[in-house]
Amino acid sequence: MNTARVMPGNPVGWGRMSRLLASGLLAWHLIAVLLGPLSVPDAMIPAALAPIFRPYQQAVFINNGYKFFAPDPGPSHLVRYDLELADGSHQRGEFPSRLEQRPRLLYHRYFMLSEFLGNAAPGPDWDPRLPWDRQPLAPWQREYAHSYGEHLLRVSGGRRVDLELVEHGITSPLRVLEGVRLDDPASYRSRPLGSFSGASQ
Repeated sequence: MNTARVMPGNPVGWGRMSRLLASGLLAWHLIAVLLGPLSVPDAMIPAALAPIFRPYQQAVFINNGYKFFAPDPGPSHLVRYDLELADGSHQRGEFPSRLEQRPRLLYHRYFMLSEFLGNAAPGPDWDPRLPWDRQPLAPWQREYAHSYGEHLLRVSGGRRVDLELVEHGITSPLRVLEGVRLDDPASYRSRPLGSFSGASQ
């Protein structure tokens, strides 16, 4: 009868405490991964657990709600800019741009910059009586817009830049069946983010 023999120095497997610790860490990570998608739309249990898991989610960058996937994606956002260069000419552009930001990972980085602005929580001055394009910016939106403007001025050597946030709504399936294009101009709306001069650098 053959019996398994443990040779000196060979591992014999994890102990009970090691298995419990590894299982606990895996369960913690799994809950943290699931909280992002479960928090869209707002739900009571994910909202209650968010303060506990948020530092870990932010540290490993798993705090995205992934609402831009099915079944109910929200609108996407662009940042358009108009740069006045040192010679008085103008350079206009937007980000993210499939033509300028390549490969896809770089495009996604720019996409996240515009989404930070577009998905910022309403600020204390939000007024439900005002239309979207006339709402005051939240303090964090102003900070993001200011940093984007400073960066564009720095890399271009420009004198002034005007920024606007463009929101692209999702065309309904019924409208698509009626022949409306996904990039129909009526599906876009914009709001100003501010003007910044070279003196702000």
